[in-house]
Amino acid sequence: MARAHDDADKLRRRTEIIRAAVQVFAERGYFAARMREVAERAGVADGTLYLYFAGKEDLLVSILEEYAEAFMIRARRDIEQFSDPRDKLRAVVERHLASFETDRALAFVFQIELRHTRRFLRRVAKGKVASYLKLLLDVVTEGIEAGVFRADVPPEVGARVIFGALDETVTAWVLAARPGRLAPQAEPILRLILQGLHPPGKGDDHE
Repeated sequence: MARAHDDADKLRRRTEIIRAAVQVFAERGYFAARMREVAERAGVADGTLYLYFAGKEDLLVSILEEYAEAFMIRARRDIEQFSDPRDKLRAVVERHLASFETDRALAFVFQIELRHTRRFLRRVAKGKVASYLKLLLDVVTEGIEAGVFRADVPPEVGARVIFGALDETVTAWVLAARPGRLAPQAEPILRLILQGLHPPGKGDDHE
């Protein structure tokens, strides 16, 4: 019982440190931020950070992995509710934008701070981004096989166009001096993407 309690405390403390790092990295920038500042924000001693993370880069990687994994779990759960690939795509797009709108600091870290070095970008691309692209690829491929998406657009291209549109939309929102709502932008994005993927000359009976 005591072991379970200790494990729960460690998980809670780790989560608090990651949340503090998101806030500090968003405010100060990754390179300017210091581990001491993260410790102060999390309310722990400097040395405590190194019981959980090897250093600042490990902390940044952990932010990516933890939040991206949580997003992927939710996105997969969302699309399981639908059989039509168009509804699946809508669910993913809406989830992407709504998730960032509720956490602007996290959006800033993902869109800006995670992209400072080529080495880190390669590491990111081989991990969670690749998993997300695979999810989009599966949805596009399913749509092509079902005849609701055009077959003359390679699924890989479709997946990257969708990801690129969402990625640029969030980046523009993060950098805007007076950002409006992010989630409502899902509708025009979906309209463009779904019309672009629509098979030429085929009627559309999907609302």
